[in-house]
Amino acid sequence: MLLSFLSASTDVVTATVRKVTLRLIPFLFILYIIAWLDRVNVGFAALQMNSDLGFSSAAFGFGSGVFFVGYCLFEVPSNLVLHRVGARRWIARIMITWGAISVAMMFVRTTPTFYILRFLLGAAEAGFFPGMVYYLSLWYPETQRARAIAAFMTAVPVSGVIGGPLSGVLLTLNGVSGLAGWQWLFLVEGLPAVLLGLIVLFYLTDRPEAAHWLSPAERHWLVSEIATERDTCTAAHPIRTLEIFTNATVWQLGIIFLLAAIGFYGYSFWAPLIVKSLTGSSDLGVGLILGAISAATIICMVLNSAHSDRTDERPLHVAVPLLVTGAGFFACAFLSDPRLAVLSLALVPIGHCSAYGPFFSMPTRFLTGAPAAAGIALVVTIANVGGFIGPTLMGAMKDRMGTHSAAFMLLGACGVVAALLALRLRKVAALGDSESAVSAEQQSPAP
Repeated sequence: MLLSFLSASTDVVTATVRKVTLRLIPFLFILYIIAWLDRVNVGFAALQMNSDLGFSSAAFGFGSGVFFVGYCLFEVPSNLVLHRVGARRWIARIMITWGAISVAMMFVRTTPTFYILRFLLGAAEAGFFPGMVYYLSLWYPETQRARAIAAFMTAVPVSGVIGGPLSGVLLTLNGVSGLAGWQWLFLVEGLPAVLLGLIVLFYLTDRPEAAHWLSPAERHWLVSEIATERDTCTAAHPIRTLEIFTNATVWQLGIIFLLAAIGFYGYSFWAPLIVKSLTGSSDLGVGLILGAISAATIICMVLNSAHSDRTDERPLHVAVPLLVTGAGFFACAFLSDPRLAVLSLALVPIGHCSAYGPFFSMPTRFLTGAPAAAGIALVVTIANVGGFIGPTLMGAMKDRMGTHSAAFMLLGACGVVAALLALRLRKVAALGDSESAVSAEQQSPAP
């Protein structure tokens, strides 16, 4: 891998990475913004929908979380199909179907219909995120990967910057053309997924070998570099696809982000209602507050991922942000001042999202090819079980206790445990920093 870097001129390496970034990251970034909006906009819809349709907190929490049941069931099969047929066709299919179902959410009238459409939305979107992470591993060398993944995943907080105010504005259309504000929200935010899905068919390139928008020298370097990394990874970690399902490191990664996701999705779906109850703001005001929190999250994401790439260290760059998330939940549970509680709540997405780049660059340190596609999907599948547990817990505990404080303490504990488990990854040579990997290599017996 080092030899291929040395044999290629610095100009070729720099130009190649820049072209790949300009070609892929802005487009994938937009796709993920739309995906995230369609996933969590139900939280903003709840500001009107719950009272309009008579949904209890428990019913809303379950309906929000059941999305992840459909998502988890189809995640691994979806990513294996993407590996086989290519990202272009499969991502287009995912986006068109999820966009259509998201629009159909405007016709919800009963809790069973709400549950069914949320389940189908999860099944339709299954494979999108792990597919994108796997796709980026085909285009970026290891030394650039955390920053690339973080740049793509800044779409999560950016969707808050855009989606918060946008959702607030759409809710003000209540009564226009006979539609409720929450119906306008599902309609306007669902249609772009269908349109962009059609564009994906013509825009995406499946692999570097077919990237005619790179010069021959650039294409040769990138294909060679990725192939060298793949061969090195396969030789060091000869894991077959089916072995992924019993691989201890894959499960450890999945459990870490399962615990983290319990807290984050509890936050994501309930944040609009919580901020409104704390501040008494209008629907538009709630959107602006959450948009400001998302803006701060973007800065922290980029800085943490860049530092992780620069130091070639991953586990610590995951553990510290997850501790920040846990601290945010605990502080919000105990603080009575609404302003301080909102500031504490802001630490939840700041910490969680800052861990994304370093965390999702770890599976491809020891997996490649079909095992990487399956492994990334399995990690995300395990993690997204937390997407069902978090919102459901919040709703059930709010109905039972009349306050969010107990739920916040439980979610904060999940964040702390996830951070402690992430620290244990430093003992896994393939996932720790280069110094620990070298040390482990030196201590291992000679063959």
